[in-house]
Amino acid sequence: MKLLLIHTKDENDTLSRLQAILSEFGIAFEGFLLNSPEDMDIGRFTAFFDFSGSEENASDNANAPTHVLVISPLCSQWFDFLAGFAFGSRIHLLIYRQEAIPGISKEFAAFFTFIRTEASLQTYLNVENEISKKHDAARSIIKAQESLIKTGTPVTVESMAQCVSQDRVKEITFFLDAGFSVDSRNNAGVPMLNTAARNGSRESIRFLITAGADVNLISEDRGTTALIDSVIAQYQSIAEDLVKAGTDLNVKDKNGQTALTVAAGASMKEMVELLIKAGADPDIQDSLGASARKYASLFKNEAILALFDTVAVKSA
Repeated sequence: MKLLLIHTKDENDTLSRLQAILSEFGIAFEGFLLNSPEDMDIGRFTAFFDFSGSEENASDNANAPTHVLVISPLCSQWFDFLAGFAFGSRIHLLIYRQEAIPGISKEFAAFFTFIRTEASLQTYLNVENEISKKHDAARSIIKAQESLIKTGTPVTVESMAQCVSQDRVKEITFFLDAGFSVDSRNNAGVPMLNTAARNGSRESIRFLITAGADVNLISEDRGTTALIDSVIAQYQSIAEDLVKAGTDLNVKDKNGQTALTVAAGASMKEMVELLIKAGADPDIQDSLGASARKYASLFKNEAILALFDTVAVKSA
C-alpha cells in the first residue's frame, strides 16, 4: 500500500499531520505539490504510476501508489481527470475533509471515498493496510508458484522433497515463498530436514536450518531425527551442522536407539567423538537393553571405549 498526497502549499500543516499518521502505520507515501488548484500537471502526476495511457493496470507497478489522497480543494477539471484515471487504473481515490467536495461532479462522486476526520482516516488506513498485506502475500505466492512451474517443477510437497534431496536451493526458496512450510513433510511423513540428512544434501541442510527448520522433528517412518538419519547414512559433516544447530542429542528412534547408539554400534569413531564431545549420553539403553557403551564393549572397540572413559560423564 502506498499513498500519493495531492496538495497545495496552503495545506502544509495538514500534510505534516497526515504524514505523521502514515508513518505511524508504516505506510509508504509521496507528496504531489501543486502550485495552485488549477495546476493541471497531468504528465507529472502520471509519472508516479509509470502509466502512460496503456491498458496495463498501474497498480501492477510495485513502486506505484495504490491510493491517491486529495488534501486540498482542486478545480473541477482535476476531479474529472482523477475519476477517469481511477476507472482505468483501479487506483483508490480519497478526499480528505469537505472543502474539496464542491469541485466534484455528481456523476463522478462514486469514484471517490470521502474521509472527514483524522480518526476516520486512521480507521480506513488500518483496514486497507491489512487488505493490502494479504493481497501482497497472495501475489508473492502466485509469483513463486509460477517460478516453480517455469523451471518444470511441480508445486507439490513430494517435488519439494526431491529438490531438497538434490540440493536445489533456488527451488526450495520458491517453495517457501509459495507458502510451503520449512518443516513440510513428504507423503511418508518425513520432514524436509530428514530428507536432506538421508541424502547427504548439505546445502539443503544449511539452508533449511537458516530458514528456521525445527532440528528436532521426528520422522513418521523411522521415528528418527535428522541427526539420527545423518548418523545412519554416515554423513559426518551434516551431523556436525545439526549439532551446531542445537539438535537434541539423546532422542530415541523407534528401536530406542539414539544417534550415539547408532554410531557406536557401527564403530564410527569420528561420529562418536563428535557426539560424545557435544554431550550425548553413552548409557541410554535401547529396546534391547543395550547402550552405546555396551555396544562398544560387545564389539571390543577399544578406541570408542576410551572416548567414553575420557570424555563422557557416566550416568548415575
